[in-house]
Amino acid sequence: MTERIAVVTGAASGIGMAIVEALQVQEGWEIVAVDIDERWASQRSNRSDAPNRYMCDVSSESSVISLRDHLATNYGRLDLLINNAGVVLAKPLSDTTYEDYRHTVDVNLGGCFLMTREMLTLLEAADNPVIVNIASVSGHVGQVDHAVYGASKAAVIAFTKAVAWELAPRGVRVLSVSPGSVETPMLIADITDEAKRRGLSVEYVRSEREREQALGRWATPEEVARVVVFLGSEQASFMTGADVLVDGGWVAR
Repeated sequence: MTERIAVVTGAASGIGMAIVEALQVQEGWEIVAVDIDERWASQRSNRSDAPNRYMCDVSSESSVISLRDHLATNYGRLDLLINNAGVVLAKPLSDTTYEDYRHTVDVNLGGCFLMTREMLTLLEAADNPVIVNIASVSGHVGQVDHAVYGASKAAVIAFTKAVAWELAPRGVRVLSVSPGSVETPMLIADITDEAKRRGLSVEYVRSEREREQALGRWATPEEVARVVVFLGSEQASFMTGADVLVDGGWVAR
């Protein structure tokens, strides 16, 4: 069986790492794990199923073009693109700098734009290609101190819907996943900063976030990864343009 080619951005930790691991247990996948962390990218594993690592800044056009050229030379096509790389910004609007805004939008939305645009020819060379963009529950609900972050993730959802219609005649399915609170280093850093800013304990802020979920807890990265892998499979062959909430019931309130 010819292996299918998957690219996962933001693969060094959190949801991205979990997606890579979820794909590894599936048969027939060749995985290119992408991250901005140069030290991580240079590490190599002796495992036969280890993904190929590649350093790329998804907010940089030249960096994404270099990745595209690498994939074109080594694989010639792309079956699954998972745009997971992202940054969080938790600040009051009055304290948010233009640099904060630009960086957040450039990574969260710009990364999806650049990766999708530059990988399109490779995707069209595959049978039944799929793009999955990682958005956020913050793109659905208003969160204090998350105006720019929430806006960037809402834009990812809108981008997904528009591109799904544009690429459907070309055989490419496009979807997004909106996780709620997930136990990742990024979220821990987020609530640590919030706790410090509010003069509260990290445990208290965490409990607030947990109460926002109907299920009363945070998700694990693996729970999100399983949904992403499903969307990228033929089992989801009639799905495109949808945003799938993995939020423990947060938006249903």
